[in-house]
Amino acid sequence: MHAVAELAGCSTATVSKALNGLPVSAENLRRVYAAAEQLGYVPNLAARSMRQEKTMTLGMVVNFEGHPRSELLYTFQDLIANMESAGYSVLLSIVRNEGLDLDTLLQRFLAHRVDGLFYWQARPSNALAWYERSNIPVIAVGFRDPECAQLPFVTLDGAPAFAAACRDLKALGHRDFAEIVVDRADPLYKLYPRMRGVRWREIRIGHGEQDLRNAVEKLLTGGAAPTVVFAAPPTSTQLLSIAGELGLAVPGDLSVVSYFDLEDAGLFRTPLSAIRTDYDKLGDAVATAMLDALSGRQVGDVMVPDSAHFVPRASTGPARARPAG
Repeated sequence: MHAVAELAGCSTATVSKALNGLPVSAENLRRVYAAAEQLGYVPNLAARSMRQEKTMTLGMVVNFEGHPRSELLYTFQDLIANMESAGYSVLLSIVRNEGLDLDTLLQRFLAHRVDGLFYWQARPSNALAWYERSNIPVIAVGFRDPECAQLPFVTLDGAPAFAAACRDLKALGHRDFAEIVVDRADPLYKLYPRMRGVRWREIRIGHGEQDLRNAVEKLLTGGAAPTVVFAAPPTSTQLLSIAGELGLAVPGDLSVVSYFDLEDAGLFRTPLSAIRTDYDKLGDAVATAMLDALSGRQVGDVMVPDSAHFVPRASTGPARARPAG
């Protein structure tokens, strides 16, 4: 501990606090863990696992590059209810563009001595090695970066619903598809097998509504523009109103599909076609995987079947006719 304190440039009291879940600044927390990592120092985390002490708390890090979407609430409802029924409390932290960095949040959960971690949109982090050394299970949820392949992964099988949407749209004459992607988020269409005879474009925008308006004006008008657009809320709902303001008819000029089925999507002036997902099934599957891991059972990747389907509504229709020549 003295060596860690010297390398980190802080007191042994700060080192003790940082590694035992007591309040320290984010900067000190980073410095302590960096020094401990460099020195190969593993504090009481490993000793705790040997003594089989449990805090009956779990961490949940939600890593969204943008704003967390409302479907998370549906998943949380079932996941947290399952864990609370088993006697656990769940501590939630969301990675934001302007907030604490990912490593610091993961380190804080370690310091709080969580028994396990739910890691949404799992991406590489130096802190993950500490969880592995301490035998603290980490379950990746929704997305897992290839560099995190060691983590068991639970996700929904959205491929059949996506394929069904593409088949329906292709049958309506659509060949040029686009997905609107906000900020640095990963495009969802790339996660699924592509249909032959269909071209995809990626339209990347910022968070502001004006960014979407500019994209519609520049990229979604004219004879060569895509005839169908996929997007997640709130972009998909904003797209309906902006298209109308700019003189684009939905679905006459542009068909729109939402990646998430809002409860009132069928009540819009133009009811919104969507991929409906049973997020409660995801919550149940994630909770089951964590309880298995906490019981010492081997946990592998889980693809939740029959968990999504395409709901066509009035926002999708036949592709507009291409201009002659």
